[in-house]
Amino acid sequence: MAPFCVFILSCTVPMQRVDKGPQRIALKPTELDIRKIVLVPFASDTEVPPGKEQYLTDIMYNELISKIININIVPHESSTSEFSKVKSENPDLTNREVALRIGNNLGAQAVLIGNIFTYSEREGGELGVSSPASVAFGVDLVNTANGEKIWENYFAETQKPLFENVAEVGKFFKRKGRWISVDELAKEGVIEVVDNLNKFLEQN
Repeated sequence: MAPFCVFILSCTVPMQRVDKGPQRIALKPTELDIRKIVLVPFASDTEVPPGKEQYLTDIMYNELISKIININIVPHESSTSEFSKVKSENPDLTNREVALRIGNNLGAQAVLIGNIFTYSEREGGELGVSSPASVAFGVDLVNTANGEKIWENYFAETQKPLFENVAEVGKFFKRKGRWISVDELAKEGVIEVVDNLNKFLEQN
């Protein structure tokens, strides 16, 4: 009887998953010899809280330099400085055009371009919410020379109660049964995306 009661109680607390969109790992094999990658600052297709584009950029850079070991990741300070310079000198360029120009200027074969689509903080605390955290963002790896998309990945998640998705019980325990913040959710998404990118690069 006791184990059954524990299961019923666990179903009333948050699970952490998710209206999750398709995750496209690779468009096609690439013959491009990628020796250097530039991560450009994230942009947003919707209104997000101040500083969150920079937050995702920072944590993605840290993940890249810790996991992508056979490819040079341009130092964060250099890419950020070059982004500001190119953007200020060419205000009419799109974010993608700016990214490609940065890649060329810094001698990188590919650029990583990220866009935030949703970034909503939970309403409530760790033990209960009226509205959970929700994040959606996409990342493209683009050939600097011709603008061709080499790889893309999309992450989208809205935290859910455990009873709505018991198959993801592992994440429930990893997150200690809490309703996590949007920053925590975004960091998990970045880790997942960089892991997928690393797998792609190792296969090519």
